[in-house]
Amino acid sequence: MRAGTRMQAAARIAFMALVAAMLFLFFTNDFGLVDIHKTSIVVAVGVDASESGYRVTAQAAVPTPASGEGSASYTQVTGSGATVADAIDDINAKTGFYPKLAFCNLVILGESCAEKQLFTVLDYFYRNDYVPLTALVGICRGSAEELLAQKPSDGGMSSSAIQRAMSEELKNSANASTINLKLLAQDAGSPSRSSYMPVIKYSGGGGGGSTAATPAGTSGSSDGGGAGNSAEFTCLTTAAFDGGRYAGELSEEQSFALNLLRNDIRLAVMNVEHDGKNYTVALKNNSCKTEVGSEGGMPVLKIKFRAIANVQAAETRPAAESSANSHLVPEEVLAAASSAIEQRMRSLAEFCVSNSCDLLGAGSMFYRRFYSDSLALDGRVIDVLKTVYDIRVGSVR
Repeated sequence: MRAGTRMQAAARIAFMALVAAMLFLFFTNDFGLVDIHKTSIVVAVGVDASESGYRVTAQAAVPTPASGEGSASYTQVTGSGATVADAIDDINAKTGFYPKLAFCNLVILGESCAEKQLFTVLDYFYRNDYVPLTALVGICRGSAEELLAQKPSDGGMSSSAIQRAMSEELKNSANASTINLKLLAQDAGSPSRSSYMPVIKYSGGGGGGSTAATPAGTSGSSDGGGAGNSAEFTCLTTAAFDGGRYAGELSEEQSFALNLLRNDIRLAVMNVEHDGKNYTVALKNNSCKTEVGSEGGMPVLKIKFRAIANVQAAETRPAAESSANSHLVPEEVLAAASSAIEQRMRSLAEFCVSNSCDLLGAGSMFYRRFYSDSLALDGRVIDVLKTVYDIRVGSVR
């Protein structure tokens, strides 16, 4: 009994010592995560190419007291250098802190980066041990610095609004070709050698850079923003790359087809026309499979798509005035939907062939199944690819 009592007393003492140590660490240490006085909490990075190298814009969240009112503010800092790493070091020289990128969830490339080799621009983000490979990647028209300076309608950070336009929900509805650093490198390193990323665009807006002067190296900070000059961000089109070379921009329809092919689409909405009337059709239970074959050593890609459709809106009689079977889609509308999807698939394939950019992934599949034939074609499967389509859209029963 005495031995058990001594063990219990020792356990209590050890527990109290552990609690005391944890409280001491809690109030005196940051566990190596964030020290606000020595580093910045960078949530997004924009990269622009220039004649002398690169300009890197870091958007950082500025912590506010818990009792403060209003939304959290942010600041932007821009540095220049011969490389992206050199430009980030310039941010350190201007501000006195070195940006930690452990919380960076968004990398935006300016339009000027399309003239460079893609992975030369992104090299720093793959070499840096602190950059999460789950960070989203996109390219924009114009300057990435200017894009990040726009103010969304909620008065928050532009990076948050852009990430919402590239969210998994929009990816799963075929509205955005969302991709991260890891998947981008995997696509480019495959036998197809092709990769893609969403094109970020905005409408409206007034530059955050027009705010009052801020500390050295800072280009602007949020002040809540007015609704009159707020920006709205979309990612409806897609930039295509072949071996890191910019190959062109997919239209909204081509991007829709690419998303059906490459992503797990839960619900996609598209507009079709039949007999001069518009129908908005929702596609559920989407299944898109691709299979490659060989005919005389030449690649043949079969695209098989199946979906269940219902009409969400139509210019014909409203559902409330129709029969109880208004959820059924007329065969003519189903045929129009199937035809529209096939047209978009064909348009995507034509883009890939004319730009030698294998976003269809045919080269990778052909390489795995017909290795010797792939070697004979020197890996350029897309240049001689024949595509066969099997598209069927059925109605909800």
